[in-house]
Parts: sequence; C-alpha cells; structure tokens
Amino acid sequence: MISKINETKAFFDSIDEGLYGKKNVKDALALVYHENSKFNVYSQRKQGEKIGVFYNPYITERCSQPFKHYPNAEKIDLKVYDDLPTPQKDLFGTILNRRSVRDYKPDYKVSERELHIMLKHSYAVTNRVKMDEVDGHVGFRPIPSPGGLYSLEMYLVLFNSQTGPGIFHFRPDEMTLEKIYDGDTLSQFKEIVTTEPYININTACGMVLVTGLYERLSIKYGERAYRFMIHESGFLAQNLSLIMEAIGLGSCMVGGYIDDKVNEMIGVDGVFETCHNILIFGKNKMGK
Repeated sequence: MISKINETKAFFDSIDEGLYGKKNVKDALALVYHENSKFNVYSQRKQGEKIGVFYNPYITERCSQPFKHYPNAEKIDLKVYDDLPTPQKDLFGTILNRRSVRDYKPDYKVSERELHIMLKHSYAVTNRVKMDEVDGHVGFRPIPSPGGLYSLEMYLVLFNSQTGPGIFHFRPDEMTLEKIYDGDTLSQFKEIVTTEPYININTACGMVLVTGLYERLSIKYGERAYRFMIHESGFLAQNLSLIMEAIGLGSCMVGGYIDDKVNEMIGVDGVFETCHNILIFGKNKMGK
C-alpha cells in the first residue's frame, strides 16, 4: 500500500505544472545553507562562547576598524563639503516617492557634492566612540552592522561626473575616494552587467558596487555570518536608494551580472571579497 501511495505521489509530482512546488527548490543550495546555519540550543551556546572572545580588548581593537585602503592611489577629498548644509527632505515622503528609475537625463555630470551626500549618509563613519582599554575608537555608520564589524566595501564606477570617468574605492573613515582606475569603462560594463533594454546605462552617471568580506564577520559569527552580511548589504542598498531620491537622482538596483568579470574589473579576488549589489544612478529626468 505504501509503495502504491509513493508511486501515485511521484506521478502527480511529474505532471505538476504549477509555479510552486518542490521541483523548484529540491536542489537549491540556498536552502541547504539556510538549514545548516540554523541555531539549536547547543549551537547557539557554542557560538555564544566564540562571540564572548570579542570582549577581549586585544581582539576588539583589531576588528573594530575594518578599513580597506589603496596607499598609492590618487585621492579625492570629499570632507571639503562637510560644512555645507544637508538637503532637508521629509523622510516619509521620500520613502513613498521612491521608485526605480531606468532612464536618466543625458549628459548630466554628477557633482562631487552629490557624491559626498550619497556616501556620507550611506556608509561613512559618522560617530567615533572611544572604548575602554582599546587603543583607538570604534567608528559607527548610518546602517546596522553585526557587532559593528562592517563587512562591506563600496566602489564607484563613474561614467559622467565632475571628477571624470574611472573606478574609485570609498574610504569611509577619511571621506575620500581612491582612484583605482582612470578612464571610461562604460563599454566594458555594458558587456558584463545586464542593463539594456531594461535600463538606459548610456545616460547614467555611474554605478555603485557593494562588495562583502565574509571573513570580517565569520571570525565572530561562524556560518551565521553570511546571513548577516546579506542583511547589511540590503540596509546599505536601501539607504542609497532613498538618498538618491532625496537629492533628485534616480537609481535602479541590478541583479544580473557576470560576477567574476565584475570582480575582476574592480580588482577583487571574488572569493574573500566579492560583489553583492550593483546600483545604477543618474539624474532623474522627471526633475524631482
């Protein structure tokens, strides 16, 4: 009887033409990871012991300032705009008005001041707190981050801007852009990022690429770290989208790209540091 029931279930599974069902997820690596990163009473206690090590001042000092830098890169100092007034926008109105913008005002050059607002209010160090027994400080930023470890890095790919075209790395502790490639890269990115015909990248000012360094979190949170890193990446994308809306720029998140080619373009290894998010932006043609 049991074998007959199993045969019947297998038959109906084979002819199921619905959108949902186990046929879509039975081999999903995402579900395998999620299942294996769940806590039980034992694993949560074991992880808690690992987290407790981070209260040691020696470890805190070395993990609380995760700033990647390019020592020999030409720098663009954005701190010069710190004293200018920040545009005052209604938060709730900005949230309600935000939409993905896929076409942009042609020939608009994004200014350094606009880049300053974007970067400062999304992922810059905005508050430095001295911790007992620690040489230095912990730098807090506008979004939540697991343990204040800040696992992300930001890269700007500029096509049409006041600074000229190129690829830049953002230093959140200095409010500077480090130029890691000088020159126009629009044609190269059009080949590896799926935009057309959905997004008119030809009129865009540039792209923001967000990478994650899993090891920054895994040393404290183990297998759970990857979940947390994706959370943080989402928080940053949301901040960027709302900031763009508030200052009259349009933006659109892109999920289709050749990962290894994108990583190669910005000079990261694709394993220990790899791209998570791409946001294309330009001047909103609607003039908001």
